[in-house]
Amino acid sequence: MGRSDNLYDGEWSTVSLTKTALGLTAQEKFERFKIEAMSELVLRLAGGLMVAGSTMLWLILPMDAGAEQLVSHSLLATLFTATGLIVYAYGTRGFRRQLSLDAKRGTLALTKVNINDQGRVVRAIGLDDIESLFLRRPPARMAQASLYVRVTGQETPILALTGSTRELERIHAQLCEIIHIAGTEPEESTRDLRFARQFATARS
Repeated sequence: MGRSDNLYDGEWSTVSLTKTALGLTAQEKFERFKIEAMSELVLRLAGGLMVAGSTMLWLILPMDAGAEQLVSHSLLATLFTATGLIVYAYGTRGFRRQLSLDAKRGTLALTKVNINDQGRVVRAIGLDDIESLFLRRPPARMAQASLYVRVTGQETPILALTGSTRELERIHAQLCEIIHIAGTEPEESTRDLRFARQFATARS
């Protein structure tokens, strides 16, 4: 690769960048999302307590309970269990963004990562479906920039990553370089090279 591998070994403050055999993976750093991490823990705890509460309902059921009371307890316990599971599942969805470029497969995967570093792919986009990758720079100097993916046929671009302007510029450039190299491989079509050039010039 033309760009130095030192890019991956440097210090990154807002995102992490990892070189893979087929491209790269960039992920927002955990330290930036302490409030979101606490919210995730609270949601998981609340969901677990709701499920436990559904069991407690049966413990307080009188021994001589009639059919109507049994039905009402069953419905309430089911509601507690279902709500608890939904809340818990929502708390495991993840709040940190990650993007992974697979140049050989020609895909860009957008993932949400939770506090256990478990990823959930929210969108896998083929390179031939992407119009451009571009940065939106913040008006304030200390604010975070955003890296977006514009997909063909969609008016609203997809937010892929946030971080410092300098670090996202480096990731954007590296994405363009990898796509460019993939586009010049003999087995790849010239279509990929056209996309690489479009990415390199797309800025907002």
